[in-house]
Parts: sequence; structure tokens; C-alpha cells
Amino acid sequence: MFDRFCTRRKWFLAIVAGALGTLTAGQAGYAQGGTWTPLAPVSPSPTEGMTVGGIGQVIVAAYGFSPVPGNTNQTRLYNINTDSWSTGTAAPMPVRADAASGDTTHGGFLYVIGGGNSGVPLSDLERYDPVLDAWTTLASMNTARAGAAAAVIDDGIFVIGGRQSTSGPCSGGPYFDTVEKYDIDTNTWSPVAPLPNQRSDMAAVAHGGKIYVFGGCSDTGVTKEVDMYDPQTNTWTPLAIMLTGRASLVAGHSGDKVYAIGGTDGVSASDKNEVYDVAHNSWSANTPMTAPRQEAGVNSHGGRIYVVGGATPTYGTSTNANEVFKP
Repeated sequence: MFDRFCTRRKWFLAIVAGALGTLTAGQAGYAQGGTWTPLAPVSPSPTEGMTVGGIGQVIVAAYGFSPVPGNTNQTRLYNINTDSWSTGTAAPMPVRADAASGDTTHGGFLYVIGGGNSGVPLSDLERYDPVLDAWTTLASMNTARAGAAAAVIDDGIFVIGGRQSTSGPCSGGPYFDTVEKYDIDTNTWSPVAPLPNQRSDMAAVAHGGKIYVFGGCSDTGVTKEVDMYDPQTNTWTPLAIMLTGRASLVAGHSGDKVYAIGGTDGVSASDKNEVYDVAHNSWSANTPMTAPRQEAGVNSHGGRIYVVGGATPTYGTSTNANEVFKP
């Protein structure tokens, strides 16, 4: 039943997904530089550490930490067309922040994986359906963790690295090199090749059938490290390092470029926006964010990159900033 349900859902959304893919591919050629535009502030309150993902014209921002009341289970819905926020059905308990970040949307659903709650790392997997405004609890990960990165390839969600500490980015280990694959069709987890180095609070992007992982925290501090995972060979390859070491950053894509945005240098939030050219394995600087932020969420849509919420200048000082970057 689970398999048939997912298959029908994917078929229903195939036309929409194809149209969006064509639009994004058409943005491949552009000069270095771009513009940031402020959007409606995150509502109902400033929040960091949310799980953010786009489904059509809606960006879902679930869970996260707000100064009051702290960790939440709110479901926030941002409409790109109307530049407005609304509220969805509350997510399943427990409240949490710092679930796997990156792109965890597939087949019209948002998946929330792991995170932390009151000092306890979680392995929970929750799925949100914006059409029905309903949540479903699925099979848990094998390794409980916060601060992991995630990306989707075909019918698999890959959850990468993370930490046992739940006190925010770079708050201490043990850090993990663990990588697990969630099979969407069978609702099962399996281990794959580990990261070359243990780390957490990275950014991840899937492109061309591979996963690119940027920066993060390790036992030696904030790193510039960049690695690529090939699911066909189950291997990791080191790539050109970032210009600036950062953790708790986000990564969005437009065409064959990936933008590593914001984060923390280990002391305070960053406004850096650095561009990775996938074809040439090279980096260059780009237009910085209007407001430095870490712990933000991200969604790439229609050749633009939406950066949602976060914290500035440090973890625990949440912001309602919401901006879109047009390369």
C-alpha cells in the first residue's frame, strides 16, 4: 500500500516537477552578481533551525526554535505568489530544532528528519502533506542526531553527518560521519559510505545525480571542506574548498551554480555568498546577504534562492528575516 501510494503521488506531480525543472535549467547563463530582495517576515515569530522546503508555490517551514516559547512544532506556510504567511496543522511532538537541513522534499511532501529536543537528539521521521495539511510518522533513522545535512536523489533521501549535542551549531560532539539512505518507496533505512571526516551543520545540494556537501563543524572547528557523494559508486570525492570556512550555512542552486550562503565562522553570523561552479570545480564571491544569518532554511525555486529565518548575530537570537536572491 505504501509503495502504491507514493507511486501515484509521484505520477500526479510529474508535470509540475518537469515544468519547474525546465524553468530552472533556463537560468544557467548569468554574470557573477545578483540581487537580494526582502520578503514578508517569518510569521508568527522569529525562528531559527526550521526544516524548510518548497512544494510548488508554497515554502513549508516546520518546527524550529523561537525565543518564546523555545523549540516548537509549528508548521508555517509561505506563499511565493502572494508574499504571505499562513499556519498549517501542528507537526507531531516532540518539539524540536536542527533537523536534517538541505532539500528533504519529494513527491509533493516535506520530510523532517531527526533534530534535537531538550538535550536529546532524535531519530524521528515525519512527513507533511501540504495538500491535505496532514502529518504522518514514518520509520525512524538508525542514528539519532541533530545538525545533519540532507539531499534527495531519485527515491532516496540521504542524511549526512550530524552531532549528538543539541545546543546549536558547533556546540560539541561527538560529531558523526554516518550517512543513511531512506528509501521512500519501502519506508526503510540503510547505511551507505560514511563522510570522509566527521562533521555537522553542513549545507547539502543534489545536482546531476550527485550530492555536494559544504562546510560544517568538526572537532577542529569550522571547516572549508567540500565533498561530493556519488550514489552510483557509493563513494565520496573531495573537491575545491570554500573561500571562507562556515558552518550552519545554506546552499541553493540555479543552473550549474551552487550558492553557499550565510552561516557562522564559529563566532558570529556571516553574510557571505560564495558561488561554486560545478562544471569547473571552482569558487568565486557573489553579492552578500542583506542581513548576516546562521541557522536559516533554504529553498531553490524558479532560478531564485529563498533564505528563510535564522539567527543573528549568534545561535539563540532568532530573526524573522526572509529574503530571495536572484543570480
